[in-house]
Amino acid sequence: MISVTGIVLVAKAFGFVKQMVTANAFGATIDTDIISISEGLISNVDFLLIQALSTAFIPIYIQIKKDSESKSRVFISNIIKLFLLITILISLVFVVASPLISRILAPTYSPELSGRLSLYIKILSPVLILIVGMAVFNSLLKANERFIPGELIGFIQSVLLIALVFIFGKTVGPDILVIGFIAYAVIDLVYLMICSKGMWIISKGNPFLDSNVIKMLRMMGPLLLGYSLVFVNQQIDKMIVSGLGDGTITAMNYAAVLSNFITAFVASICSVSFTYVAKCITDKNEAEAANLTKQSTIQLVTLLLPISILTVANAYDIVMVVFGRGEFIGKAVLNCSYALIGYGLMFVPFVLRELFSKFLYSYGDSKTPMINSAISIAINIILSIVLSRFVGVLGVTLATSFSVLVCAILNIVSSNKRNSYLMPREYLKPLPKWVIGGIVCLATSIVGQLLLKDMNSYMRLIIIVGVSFVGYGILTYSILKPLIHKIVKK
Repeated sequence: MISVTGIVLVAKAFGFVKQMVTANAFGATIDTDIISISEGLISNVDFLLIQALSTAFIPIYIQIKKDSESKSRVFISNIIKLFLLITILISLVFVVASPLISRILAPTYSPELSGRLSLYIKILSPVLILIVGMAVFNSLLKANERFIPGELIGFIQSVLLIALVFIFGKTVGPDILVIGFIAYAVIDLVYLMICSKGMWIISKGNPFLDSNVIKMLRMMGPLLLGYSLVFVNQQIDKMIVSGLGDGTITAMNYAAVLSNFITAFVASICSVSFTYVAKCITDKNEAEAANLTKQSTIQLVTLLLPISILTVANAYDIVMVVFGRGEFIGKAVLNCSYALIGYGLMFVPFVLRELFSKFLYSYGDSKTPMINSAISIAINIILSIVLSRFVGVLGVTLATSFSVLVCAILNIVSSNKRNSYLMPREYLKPLPKWVIGGIVCLATSIVGQLLLKDMNSYMRLIIIVGVSFVGYGILTYSILKPLIHKIVKK
């Protein structure tokens, strides 16, 4: 986890630089909106397939490998062939149906804009094949406890896009973002194939005759449905935001980039935890699986609570520091900061949702998390439609955070029914220190914004964050002490 954390932080730091460079070069316009929608479509479908694949793959692969090394290699071969076929078919459907898809994704666009969006969808559709291939090899590496290569792909993507924007941005324009997206998929697929060399082979055989593949597909069914609902929800959010003015989608996406710095870090840690929890379940050690989940939950909530409060209370300064330059000014900064306020409330619920959904997946239970997700997404869609009419893009992101909280609560209840060792009361012991520490962070932000209002955003943010973390760190040191000792020891 320590190694993964370091890599994620470096990768996300370069991700920030990437977004700063692209925001400075292209701002928030209708051109960037169209590219964002088309890339978002591909990314969301990838998210759907990748999450379902990796979640179902890891526990099944661990069990197969424990029984037979040779059978695990046959299983990998069949999975590669199966998902190659699936993604080719999906890509062809997207190419053929791109005019219809473009009208669905942006119903308020003129025929000309809708045609441009359709063209970008056609160009990017084949990238699905490459990225899902990356997911297969990344899942294989994670199942073999090699986590770092998969985290480095984000770093490679950011460095590549920064270089392309600097070299070709002025001559090619925003289209360089599309070129960079395709190039990153090719390079990272080759990289992961090399990293996993020796773990996989391609052999003859029909994947549909492999009982383990059928087992995985059955587990993926509820996962695909659950993640499909997430996909639909994201698209509905973009449809709502597309009617709030030019550049609003781009501004919301930049806010999502800022929040993804945290959620990607959490997801990476949860993926590490998932591998070890799944091994504990496979070995019938339910008490240790519960203990790993409990310790991860307490430590991550302690780390993320101040970040969430500081993000919400200082959203405008954060956006100004990261993106507020070049073409990204004025209304773009304001819309982005509003969106970030809503996303900032999501960090702690996101930890709970991810850890406990992974806990259920470790038991091979994909149906319960899917039902919980479906309930929360239905709430999200309703709230997005209602709140966007009153507070615009802020309402959309607030609805997202509230739905994550609902799903987290449902997953915790379901996990406790599955494993009695979880003991929810254990999670409430640090609550008084969390509350006091949170009040310190909020009070420091409010007072700092008032007293330092004449100071520039950079210095004001540094002072507020520094004072908040010192105060919060003193109050919660006893909770983080075991983790700090482990880090120092390592």
